[in-house]
Amino acid sequence: FENTKIVGYTSPSNIEFCKKTGLFDDVLSYDDILPSSKKYVMIDVAGRGDIYTKNEKEPGVDILKLLVIGNSSGTDDKHGTFATFSYYATVKMLMAMMGLPPWIHAWMKPTQEIYLAWEDMAVMKKEWGDDKLKKVQKEYSLAFCKFAKKWMTIREANTEQDIQRAFTDILEGSVPPSETIVLDVATAVAHRK
Repeated sequence: FENTKIVGYTSPSNIEFCKKTGLFDDVLSYDDILPSSKKYVMIDVAGRGDIYTKNEKEPGVDILKLLVIGNSSGTDDKHGTFATFSYYATVKMLMAMMGLPPWIHAWMKPTQEIYLAWEDMAVMKKEWGDDKLKKVQKEYSLAFCKFAKKWMTIREANTEQDIQRAFTDILEGSVPPSETIVLDVATAVAHRK
């Protein structure tokens, strides 16, 4: 992947956070268009179908693949990424989610596709075996956690009040993107025994 750049898309309020992570070569606002004369693979975690749609229409922006992972932005169904799916993309997604063997839908090559991690995990488990897969997962998880310490803070919620406050903050949208909340429900309710 020589000369590959990683471009992050985010809301204007999260641009500085995304830059601070060091994960991206460039960070764009949802209002921005990708630079033309380049080929792109988009990985959509936010579920913002409008980002794909507006870039797809731009001359010189060549989107080779859109891999959809989720809908963390809570985008409504009408405007979400799945609303952009072609017939083939929808059929392939449904077949995969029903757990049908990949060979049944492998011939379908839509631009938009849902990324189902368990399919890759199954392939790796078959190739490497369970022990190696667990070892590799652990190594990469630890490496990411060490890296993320540079820009991520952890808030521990280990009382019922802390957990209620955390949920309130999440619903109000006041949790900064740099904060991870760890809920320790077992400790919070231990006094009830």
